[in-house]
Amino acid sequence: MIDRDLLRLNTRDTICELFTPGSIFPPGTICAVAPTAIETYVEYDVFTKYGHAGHIEPGEWDLRAAPLSSSPKYRLIRDYQTGAIDSSDLTYQRLRAAGYPESEASFYTEYGYGTYLDALFDSVKRNGIENDPTEAGSQTQPADRYDQIAVNIGRDGAVIFNSCGFHRLVTATVLAVETVPVRLNVIHEDWWDRERGLETQLEAHPSLSYVDRVRPAWTDVVR
Repeated sequence: MIDRDLLRLNTRDTICELFTPGSIFPPGTICAVAPTAIETYVEYDVFTKYGHAGHIEPGEWDLRAAPLSSSPKYRLIRDYQTGAIDSSDLTYQRLRAAGYPESEASFYTEYGYGTYLDALFDSVKRNGIENDPTEAGSQTQPADRYDQIAVNIGRDGAVIFNSCGFHRLVTATVLAVETVPVRLNVIHEDWWDRERGLETQLEAHPSLSYVDRVRPAWTDVVR
């Protein structure tokens, strides 16, 4: 079966190899950033993982970003990891109230959300946030090579969380991990400057530093 989302994403990445179109940049661009530098977020449905990856977007979306600490999901994960609540508080109703879709809330409740978070917390403490697509499948390296912690860049350079990778980001923040790898999802049009080049521009950013690109594998398209 063909994964159409990955097909479109890989096609856009290939286009970036051949041209320098103003509407997109390489969608697998990976940077390093301190978790504490990510102070605001937009909901996942504002810019989706595949549909908007690598896009340069105008508009007021960055001005509507909310403080990350105000996210119910962020607070739930943080409060468990800091001991403010225990596993008995991680009920289906609590997860739904925090914004988890029904399917995720059911899965985590059946699996044991506290058990999942404990394993993640331990993995990050020992290994940090892993980002090697050849070693997919661990607690901190998901099987989907594009499923890194995703961020957007606002008009003034603000690093805005895109709500993909909540567990890893919160865990890294609580454990005071120095830097984490992030995937650039969307860049605001006002910040984008084609003439300087993306890598040079990112190296000059006060919070982000360019690391590499996650090269698309066409074999991933066929599941």
